[in-house]
Amino acid sequence: MTRGACAIVGMGVTAQGLNLGLEARELRSQAVDLALADAGLERDAIDGYIRCFVDREDLRYMGLSPNFSVSMMTGGATPVFSLLTAIGMIQSGQAEMVACVYGEAHSARAARGVQPIGAYGYGYPMLYGLMGAAATHAFHARRHMHLYGTTSRHLGAVAVTQRDYAVKRPGTLGYGKPITLDEHQASPMIADPFRRLDCTRDTDGGVAVLVTSAERARQLHAKPIYLLGGGTGHNIANWHKGVPFDNHDNIEPAKRRAFAQAGMTIADIDMAQLYDPFTISPLMQLEAYGVIAAGQGGAFYADGGAGPEGKMPTNTGGGQLSAYYTTGFTGIIEAIIQLRGDAGEGQLKKAGTALVSGHGMNAGVQNTWAHASLILGSEQ
Repeated sequence: MTRGACAIVGMGVTAQGLNLGLEARELRSQAVDLALADAGLERDAIDGYIRCFVDREDLRYMGLSPNFSVSMMTGGATPVFSLLTAIGMIQSGQAEMVACVYGEAHSARAARGVQPIGAYGYGYPMLYGLMGAAATHAFHARRHMHLYGTTSRHLGAVAVTQRDYAVKRPGTLGYGKPITLDEHQASPMIADPFRRLDCTRDTDGGVAVLVTSAERARQLHAKPIYLLGGGTGHNIANWHKGVPFDNHDNIEPAKRRAFAQAGMTIADIDMAQLYDPFTISPLMQLEAYGVIAAGQGGAFYADGGAGPEGKMPTNTGGGQLSAYYTTGFTGIIEAIIQLRGDAGEGQLKKAGTALVSGHGMNAGVQNTWAHASLILGSEQ
């Protein structure tokens, strides 16, 4: 990947929430229309289509005629992977304008009695009673507590920090609904040590992002957001070493590639938009990315280090915990909003670069997640 050779030129985000009354493909179609309007383009401009997760009907339903259509699945890391794939297709001459699209209607599926398989299946340990994402991620939290003395109140500081961001953001689930640390501590236990306010929740909604070359991006009216660097890693490596729970993901190779491509260090990053299915997740990732030393994440959040005036503002729209769940697109969208200067009351004073992460899709056993890193910038 060549630094800044490609850019995001269109972003579409539908209403987000529960019981929106729309099927998934209609949410995706609306998101694509919003992204095209954002870029000032018509549908025939899209000549590459990447569907995050699996669907065969989108092209017919939307009337698209791209050079290629790809369905991609690596859990919550899929959106970042889709952008990296879009870059590869553009730079290899396969397309000029690639749409990366997500849209799910979990409420509609639940109403029909259909539950997502990910809610249950996390590899063969499921056969022995290990069920669901909360139970698997709880291993990371318990291990961190054992190694470093992290407490439930530290996890609560993550939840409160992100809710404080969402309170100011219209359209988020947490808008106008602050929480306190005491309320976090009083919320029901879900999977020890996670309480209800440590956990994200599925929401309905669609997202589309348009990627093109930097040269073409400068010809469009939307402010380009440049793709500066990307990297991938997989925690199956730490499973083979016997230390999967010490590491939230195998972040080192992803981080190394992303920052090398961008020609940057963590000191050059203004904000982090990190995948946050549970409160332990951004805490451990900030440590792994080198924002703070291992074991200091709890104190960092408790002292306001991830807040708007802190060392590394993190998940500044509320993240998945308090904004909405569009898998890894939640962080990507918030990074674009901040980099464009469109965050309103929640706009950061310094927002020129962003670190984004994705995480998900185990390799047949718990906590063997894929990881993807992305560095975005308002300047090439």
